[in-house]
Amino acid sequence: MAKESTFNPEHQATHPSSKVVAALERLSEAFRVLLWQEAKQYGVSPIQVQILTYLLHYPEKLKTVTHLAAHFNMTKATVSDAIKSIAAKGFVKRKDDVEDSRSHSLHLTREGKTLARKVERFAEPMEAAVQTIPPEKQANLLEQLLGLIQELNQQLVITPQRMCFNCRYYDKKGKLHYCNLVNAFLKAGDLRVDCPEFSAPKES
Repeated sequence: MAKESTFNPEHQATHPSSKVVAALERLSEAFRVLLWQEAKQYGVSPIQVQILTYLLHYPEKLKTVTHLAAHFNMTKATVSDAIKSIAAKGFVKRKDDVEDSRSHSLHLTREGKTLARKVERFAEPMEAAVQTIPPEKQANLLEQLLGLIQELNQQLVITPQRMCFNCRYYDKKGKLHYCNLVNAFLKAGDLRVDCPEFSAPKES
């Protein structure tokens, strides 16, 4: 017997997991709409909006094509094409690595920073919706979403993210979260989706 489709409303009626998946799919649609609206307004593409936003906030060591490709689960070629386009428009410039002539980091120009601060607002409607949820429930939702992301990482659906659950410093002690870098327990709301101190586990 063929497996019922997750997107069949009749199947969803008796399968909460399918309803969750369908709800997440609707949220992904919302992000896509918000990105397209912002991108169209400023004459760039959705991925270029994401790249501009990333370059506005991340440290220099992570401002490379390799890190961008991993962060957005795209090929280096796709990211490179997007960067060439916004570089041609004067929004991004390359900075050569003094220790490795084959490598370079990416930096926003003054015009690029101005544009990035405008386009990063695309997520404001989504954040406003989340803020209607009580803080404690926001923390629980964060914890559950990080668990879903980790599961997708393990299934190799998306590249491992720089979040607490994937970090070498993270520990689970019973039902509690613990960070060995700061030697402290973490509340659900303290968990990070992208941590500056993230360190990948050492390969055994």
